[in-house]
Amino acid sequence: MEKRWSERKQLCVGVDIYLNGDLLNSGRSSDIGLGGTFLDVDSVAGMDVDANVELVYRLVSDEAGEESVRHKISARVVRIVEGGVGLKFCNFDTGVFRSLQEIMAYQSHSGSAPRAM
Repeated sequence: MEKRWSERKQLCVGVDIYLNGDLLNSGRSSDIGLGGTFLDVDSVAGMDVDANVELVYRLVSDEAGEESVRHKISARVVRIVEGGVGLKFCNFDTGVFRSLQEIMAYQSHSGSAPRAM
């Protein structure tokens, strides 16, 4: 049974995961919605269900691939699987809502595959 309260958009962008201010892991989003996201990560070591983390989305805004926009969003780990982690956004306010709108509107440049960060 589907538990999401908002639609998800397929989106592949770089995301850093911080736990207590320390970089825990980096990965790429596979989808995002107003309620949460799923991230593809190489390792789930150090991640626990119900852990509160901060996600930093890294959006590239020009053809040269220069990183220019970062969005920080608080989230809670709700699911851990081999190679990925599901997160629910929390501490939702107007700033977070605006960040999510910008992230969800993001399109990679020239339709090319996103570059690794």
